[in-house]
Amino acid sequence: MTESERPIRKLAETLSRRGQTIYGRKVIVDLCAKTGVSLLNVMDIGDTDSDESLQNFLVQYSKLSPAAKLTILILSKQYDVSLPEGFLGKKRGLKDRLESLQDFLPWNP
Repeated sequence: MTESERPIRKLAETLSRRGQTIYGRKVIVDLCAKTGVSLLNVMDIGDTDSDESLQNFLVQYSKLSPAAKLTILILSKQYDVSLPEGFLGKKRGLKDRLESLQDFLPWNP
């Protein structure tokens, strides 16, 4: 498998293109520089992006907005990429959120 065929690399490239459109080129270029990811489509010059740096890119990208995090969740399923440990953070789990909704329902399910 070549570097450009790696699923995590494809996911990061998709996010990079999407992010440049939504958040602006400067934001994504700064994010790539911060995480050590090249994401150049022209020529791969130098070392390939490590899985660790690509996962760091995913985590940092997810902090741009709630929509960014949702996009990563959806695309990670599509590209069959496992997300890094603690990707969703230490927020309440789904079960806790569903239980808290009971306070707003007129009936008890």
